[in-house]
Amino acid sequence: MHKRSILTATVLILVLGLVSSVCFGATTIRIAANIGEVHQMDVVLNKVVGTTWTLITNLLTEGMDFGSLTKGTDNVFRSDAYFVVDAPVTSNRSSWTITHTRTNFQRDTTNNLNNNTNVKFMKVNNATDAETLLSSGYVSYENSNNKIINSADLVDSRLRIYYSIAAGSGDASGVSVITTDKPSGAYAGTVTLTLSP
Repeated sequence: MHKRSILTATVLILVLGLVSSVCFGATTIRIAANIGEVHQMDVVLNKVVGTTWTLITNLLTEGMDFGSLTKGTDNVFRSDAYFVVDAPVTSNRSSWTITHTRTNFQRDTTNNLNNNTNVKFMKVNNATDAETLLSSGYVSYENSNNKIINSADLVDSRLRIYYSIAAGSGDASGVSVITTDKPSGAYAGTVTLTLSP
């Protein structure tokens, strides 16, 4: 019986010794992951008439077409529509910019609607949809070229840009209404939003 107790004690000591070395030994294991770069801007265009928003899916052929402007009794041409561009950026880069450039909104090299069109640059909070005017401001189409919006300007927000024909009140500084002094014809141009780098 004495030998059995000694044997049991010896086995117990050996087992405890093994458990002790397993429990208290240090082992280092590598852990790793790779996150790919995400860097994209989605551009959504809506035409707004009254309170009705209509999605424009063909940005190049249809785009921001104000159609035939309506002449009022005051001989001012207006539009009942305006356009809204939303340009949310999804990116894991530390910083980026969106640059707004434009060609002339013109009929020919002499006649254009650059100073008859409003452009408003807004920041829209992603959680609340609250809008704040960006430092790029509320300007004429003429003065909207090469406007730069930085990622720091849009933290937890997205860029929204409004385009409208001068109404005669509430227009941006330097924007005037279209009168019968403006020659008839088709006026057109392009707007480009560039995400960089």
